[in-house]
Amino acid sequence: MYKFFEDIGRYIEAENKAEGITTPHDISKECDSFSKVGYKLENISIAKEICEKFVKRYISLNPSMKMSTSDPNYKNEWAFFNYWLNYEFNKNTFNKHIYVKDFYNDMENYVNVKLNYAVLTNDEIFDINKGELDKMHILFNLYSNYYKIYSNDEIICSQKPICLDYSKKCVQEYKNGIIKCPEIKSDFCNAIEEFENKYETLKKSTKSKDYFNPNELISLPSYQEAFNEYQSELNKRIAIVTISIICSIFGIILILFYLYKVQRN
Repeated sequence: MYKFFEDIGRYIEAENKAEGITTPHDISKECDSFSKVGYKLENISIAKEICEKFVKRYISLNPSMKMSTSDPNYKNEWAFFNYWLNYEFNKNTFNKHIYVKDFYNDMENYVNVKLNYAVLTNDEIFDINKGELDKMHILFNLYSNYYKIYSNDEIICSQKPICLDYSKKCVQEYKNGIIKCPEIKSDFCNAIEEFENKYETLKKSTKSKDYFNPNELISLPSYQEAFNEYQSELNKRIAIVTISIICSIFGIILILFYLYKVQRN
């Protein structure tokens, strides 16, 4: 599932380019037909939108509209599409009632011929559990912000405050990720470690701009630092809830006492 993160820059770029692509008219018609045949009235527009957005991303990655199972990028591209489809479903209201795999299989019957790719082996698209999907989205956000700082071997953020803002976002997402990796090594934790290495390498880089030096990037926290901050925030929330409950109980007692006094009089 995490394999495509090894070449995540390619997929970040494709994601950004996709929004500027117009869905070819003939494929848009197929998406329209697919959505009207397979989905209830309230889901038609969502199904069509996901279909067209999928097409845009496919074209962004494959401008020639040709892909085969022998393509070296084949597995990684479909791992990305699988993540993307699951994420889109997670955002929308009908995801609880329809499986990603079933949705894709239905959609494929309409767009496959137009997009000219080999029919899948039935293993590439599947439903990702929410916990794992959330982890993948943390990684995607990390790299999205990283590549707004540095891309194509140079600093690309235009001003120091903007660079630091993206750095701050990286740090926050990194906290959300590293807190899930106390000791156990998993594909996700390995990917988090890989991001850390990439970020720290950039931080030590000498490729600066007049307005920004990579050594000004905010440092990533250790697991223990992230855990301590998380625990502190949790304790604050518990304290606030506890105080609210106590105040509510005290207020109820005062009201009951007042009513009691009124009845006695």
